[in-house]
Amino acid sequence: MNKQIRFYCLLAFILGIVSITAWKVCFDNISGAEPEESLPAYVYPEHESAVKIPGSYRALSLLTAARAYPKADIPANGLYSAFATNQQALQKRSSLVASVSPWTTMGPLNQSGRTLAIAFNPQNPNTMYAGSASGGLWRSYSGGRGVNAWHRIETGFPALSVSNIAVVPEDSNTVYIATGEVYNANLVGEGAASRSLRGFYGIGILKTTDGGQNWSASLDWTNQQQRGVWAVRLDPQNSDIVWAGTTDGTYKSTDAGGSWEKVHDVIMVMDLAIHPANSNVVVAGCGNFASAGHGVYYTLDGGDTWTKANQGLPATFRGKIQFDVIQERSGAIFYASIGNGFGSSDGATWLATSEDDGRTWRTVSTLDYSQWQGWFAHDVAVNPENRNEVITVGIRAYRSTDGGSSFVQESGSGGFGGQLPPGAPEGNANYMHVDIHDVKYHPTERNIIYYGCDGGIFRSTDSGRTFTSSNGGYQTTQFYPGFSTSVIDSNLSLGGLQDNGSPLYLGTTAWSRFIMGGDGAWSALDPVNSNIMYASYQGLSLGKSVNRGGSFFDIEPPSSGITSFIAPFVLAPSNHLTLYAGRSIIYKSTNGGLEWDAAGSTLDGNPPIAMAISSRNSDIVYVATAPRSTGNRSGVFRTTDGGASWTDITGNLPDRFPSDLAVDPNDDATAYITFSGFGSSHIFKTHDYGATWGDIQGSLPDIPTLSVIIDPLFPEHIYVGNDIGVFFSANGGGTWEDFSEGLPEAIMAMDLKISPLNRKLRVATHGNGAYQRNLVGATIGITGDGIITADDFELEQNYPNPFNPETTISFSLNKRAQVSLRIYNSLGQEIKTLLDQTDRSTGKHWIAWDGRDNGGLRAASGMYFYRLYVGNYVSTKRMILTR
Repeated sequence: MNKQIRFYCLLAFILGIVSITAWKVCFDNISGAEPEESLPAYVYPEHESAVKIPGSYRALSLLTAARAYPKADIPANGLYSAFATNQQALQKRSSLVASVSPWTTMGPLNQSGRTLAIAFNPQNPNTMYAGSASGGLWRSYSGGRGVNAWHRIETGFPALSVSNIAVVPEDSNTVYIATGEVYNANLVGEGAASRSLRGFYGIGILKTTDGGQNWSASLDWTNQQQRGVWAVRLDPQNSDIVWAGTTDGTYKSTDAGGSWEKVHDVIMVMDLAIHPANSNVVVAGCGNFASAGHGVYYTLDGGDTWTKANQGLPATFRGKIQFDVIQERSGAIFYASIGNGFGSSDGATWLATSEDDGRTWRTVSTLDYSQWQGWFAHDVAVNPENRNEVITVGIRAYRSTDGGSSFVQESGSGGFGGQLPPGAPEGNANYMHVDIHDVKYHPTERNIIYYGCDGGIFRSTDSGRTFTSSNGGYQTTQFYPGFSTSVIDSNLSLGGLQDNGSPLYLGTTAWSRFIMGGDGAWSALDPVNSNIMYASYQGLSLGKSVNRGGSFFDIEPPSSGITSFIAPFVLAPSNHLTLYAGRSIIYKSTNGGLEWDAAGSTLDGNPPIAMAISSRNSDIVYVATAPRSTGNRSGVFRTTDGGASWTDITGNLPDRFPSDLAVDPNDDATAYITFSGFGSSHIFKTHDYGATWGDIQGSLPDIPTLSVIIDPLFPEHIYVGNDIGVFFSANGGGTWEDFSEGLPEAIMAMDLKISPLNRKLRVATHGNGAYQRNLVGATIGITGDGIITADDFELEQNYPNPFNPETTISFSLNKRAQVSLRIYNSLGQEIKTLLDQTDRSTGKHWIAWDGRDNGGLRAASGMYFYRLYVGNYVSTKRMILTR
């Protein structure tokens, strides 16, 4: 997309006339197919053709490659065994960690993420379930209405991707859930899709018989995590007979999920439909990305024999098939939504019907409602009481009143930005988020229809003409790396979301939505001025705001060089005008992004995927690149001269997909790097600028590890996030323990950041929004008078404040103790030690600070923090120096 188009897109958004949908139109002009066969889909080449690769495909390709590399796919096991082992370790927390209060939610609760499945309790339709793509299973007792409409159901399994849900009609306490968002398995497919493609792991089918309190593995694929289940269907005459459509074929159970038999070998079964009156008739929709044998199959004898249907259907297609079926007096009518689109030149969608048990079909519509998402997001639903009313969904929602012969597009743009209350409407009457995966009629009120999409759950009460969101409390947004937290405002954080732009945290669970659109990516907050912030979307499309996110203007670096779908950039904490941005060529700006220059030459030809900068010196930067193929492995590089030269410091690091870098805030030579994938260590540490690396994996599980952060006050305190939770080390990686109390039982900890003002650790997850928790305090603190408690001291506000040139700090002790009192700047760097493990008696104490640092130099005007350390506790207050 050229600069002029981008300018008008940004201008329209600033003027408030562009919704998220219009943003996506602007952004979709960026997308294209890679002209080089060797480039993976998560890479934006320097020059792209007109053929479209959807952002959804790029995002899932990136997730898949990061977990699979250097193999073609993830291993069959690993995740569940790591999860089970860690569940046992949760009971063995140290007293240091146990003393810290659990994680609490940050939200957003007014914005939700990709939803794959919706189901109702047939006995009470106000009770409904939702399956999120990477945020687990959810339930509502209010039909999705209200501020706190939804709550997450823990299963005891790492079931983050819930693709389908079935509730037993005569016993609503019995529920089955299908797991695994797998669009392309076993390396099937063709062209750009000739690789596996998955969102999160599959572990088979889980079952509860007590309303969700306890769960067991029914179709137990805990050691077959490559597979996915897309459909669970109950025999309408005998609920002990259960069918499953999976990426491995069609399965059947005759003992309520106790045992399973594969009854049809054709792979990639994306949906199943059972005849309402004759359950021996089952229709299977097989295929995605033109996988082997793709087509519609039917059985008339309960699965003993299968026949491929041909009449009235497309001879071939590249997308998936979705079904609905209704029963009329004359018999059952099957409906099939068949998608094709992957690129802009091959879009097609077929809506077909069958009235002879799936043997022959008639194509009633070729309206291309799925467009380029035919492999990803489309569905069909028919009013059970009126066959003429047909709802089809894909990018948008459509409605027919003549049995599918013609359709009217009903959903459109008009989403609201800003700080909406949770549970409030998220747009005007025709707004529904794009990319709709599931549509369901209400079991008894046929004018009510529910939709599951990339923006959560929406509801229509007028037969699909208008819509309102039903997302209150449905915390399922999917953050990408590049989350940021202000060092001068504890109520300010910013991050990027899958297909939901970049929301801004302002201290409540109601975030400011869509301050920038698209697939939100890396972000940065100015360390000096909280009105200045940076956000980006796919392909390193970078914007800057000078009015606290009210509007953004384009500061994208030059497009020369290949770029990751989610590409990194960093803002220097020590110089708020210096930025580095990562294409295969690193670009640098020294004036806040207004101008860019190449910082040296190409690193290794691969696109950067992770980047970290020194807190003290804007010339010191670490960069890790993503491997494009097994012949182009990842690399790690470092500059100490602002990018004039780069040193390859890959050394003995494993040939895996890098995920994060962190530089010790107090020592630029000390840095950490994490790796995704399996079969290697996942975290390494250097004390010599990367000349050598030490393996500090220790007891951490062998699963993709996504994030790492260092506590600037206690640099031996390290936190890492992986595909099941957050872990903590009190000794620089020597030993590890779980730090996940208060989080869902499993989360994808995509990024970790520290809010220094209130001493909080924040985790941005890919599927469950964001959470925060107090950092672990000091490990010292036993004095001769006994253990110090929080009630034994009090730190008071300095006086005067603001001050120039001197101020006085006072504190009180209820018992004798060793204390430290230190001054820090807004970057978290210590500039003055006033007391260092000094013995002080009971009573009140005063100490003056003359505004000079440890070197005797006058500190500049600005905000500073003084921290008192007493025993295991630390207390912080802020003050302002004016010159």
